[in-house]
Amino acid sequence: VDQNLFERVFIVRLLKDANDPKRVAAAAGFSVRENKIYIFKAKAMINASGGAVNCFRPRSSKEGQGRAWYPVWNAGSGYALGMQAGAELTLMENRFVPARFKDGYGPVGAWFLFFKAKATNSLGEDYCANEEYLADARKKYGEKYVGKMGTAIRNHLMMKDMKAGKGPIIMRTDQAMDVINKTFVEKLGEKEAKKKIKHLEAEAWEDFLDMCIGQAGLWAAKDIDPSKSPSEIMPTEPYILGSHAGCAGFWCSGPGDIPGTPDHYSWGYNRMSTVPGLFMAGDVVGASGHKFSSGSHAEGRIAGKAAIAFILDNPDYKPAARRTADEIAAELYLPYEVFEKSKTYTTDPDVNPNYIKPGMLQARLQKIADEYFGGISTWYMTSKTMLDEGLRQLVVLKEDSAKLGAANLHELMRCWENYHRILSLEAHARHILYREESRYPGYYYRGDHDFIDDDNWKVFTCSTYDMKTGEFTMSKRDFVEIVK
Repeated sequence: VDQNLFERVFIVRLLKDANDPKRVAAAAGFSVRENKIYIFKAKAMINASGGAVNCFRPRSSKEGQGRAWYPVWNAGSGYALGMQAGAELTLMENRFVPARFKDGYGPVGAWFLFFKAKATNSLGEDYCANEEYLADARKKYGEKYVGKMGTAIRNHLMMKDMKAGKGPIIMRTDQAMDVINKTFVEKLGEKEAKKKIKHLEAEAWEDFLDMCIGQAGLWAAKDIDPSKSPSEIMPTEPYILGSHAGCAGFWCSGPGDIPGTPDHYSWGYNRMSTVPGLFMAGDVVGASGHKFSSGSHAEGRIAGKAAIAFILDNPDYKPAARRTADEIAAELYLPYEVFEKSKTYTTDPDVNPNYIKPGMLQARLQKIADEYFGGISTWYMTSKTMLDEGLRQLVVLKEDSAKLGAANLHELMRCWENYHRILSLEAHARHILYREESRYPGYYYRGDHDFIDDDNWKVFTCSTYDMKTGEFTMSKRDFVEIVK
């Protein structure tokens, strides 16, 4: 080929090698701009295709549905691609439920850390200092977790106030600016203080325009000046990811040069999954959270160098895809075929008994996740009985996905995005079901196991997915603390 960078190509699945079923030989996808199928053969691959967003019903609906905290184009493809290749997952029960400015989902860290703003209930009380709430949390989850006051516990305490009718929860942005004003006037004098404040405010707005322009727009639409009025914050819908405050992803080999590293932490090339030659980076690397964008970038470089080493160490390998181009094209374009065969059956192409459009399937998916897997409608609460029923419905939805219909290339992409979401969400639910405790109170709760059980569950929960049978095999891996 005369190029090595292909854009606007949506990868649907990885193809097993015809001669070595343990390896992947190619990645198959289609152009979202023209009618072309792509099959990329490779001696090694790096999967860095993000987490899973819009699996759960979002708080913002209708015209606001795209206003999510995490990028909406992260459709779980990274998880689905590795799962279908047989790579082992770890900690897929983990999720992140960030507390952010309500509806705009703008970042709160700048206000907390930079401007020293405080969050309270609407009575002016600090929900993180409520002794009744703290005593109950210590009893269930233990002092060593509650005392550290991590993000999940802060969410838990916030929701206690919300359930008690003490909301809305308020970020006191106005008071923070008053304190800063007073401090600068005392230190610099009134004239210099005004200049300093103006500069700080400009930086604050620039941060929001850079990171979350929708939040600035929402403030303007609601006639809110955060320097003069407080703003609501609340927990969002759940997101599945492995790079921010989350650690859901694949079991990958770590580096081999850290003293005290156990064999099951480092057993191969750095950031290689359990599928030889398939490397991971960013959101899809499990048990490797809090790396954010800079750490994910570094992880990509690590994976890239390791992949090159793998290729050089296996010079005789020649990838041979198990399936033909015609077979792949028929599978990838199936939603087109389903739609074209039945589109004239009804007067409205969006309502048809012979196919389901991607938007409708996504609504069903989000309803199942929200009501059974611990979404916003149940205050993140679930249980074995709820998970079992949700998984039963999800299996039916997976069967119905064979009847997805696409009228154009954009809808074709949406069809396959939603299939990837189904697989990601099923892994998430099966891991929650397997882990019989509430390891992340404030992110999700097992109502039938509402406690933290370090004796039995301070472990890595792992699983592999069999694409032929649709079955998950669950297991545990020991947690070994290297840095103390």
